[in-house]
Amino acid sequence: MNRLKRWIRYIPDKIDDGLRYLCGQMSPDVRLVCMVVMLVGFSGLSIYMTVSSIYHIGKREGEQLRIEHIRQMELHRNINKDSINIKDQVDYGEPKKSGSAAGEPCTA
Repeated sequence: MNRLKRWIRYIPDKIDDGLRYLCGQMSPDVRLVCMVVMLVGFSGLSIYMTVSSIYHIGKREGEQLRIEHIRQMELHRNINKDSINIKDQVDYGEPKKSGSAAGEPCTA
């Protein structure tokens, strides 16, 4: 296990030393130009990836998704249940208060 840890630490150190050697060989002007070119290149790539991903959001789902207009809700047209109109209300088994049990109107 220690050997693996040493190898994992050795590889990045070797890469770092190689980059330092290459940058040390360059003059400051060449380093500046190299950094500006890399900055512009990676910035352009980043902007392209961002715009491309935003453009393609939902493109595949949009082809499969069918959008319909809102239709009028179908209400029960045969049943007239108006809360204002008491005569049309449904009797749920409660006795009527306006007449007697024999069906004669109340004369009170």
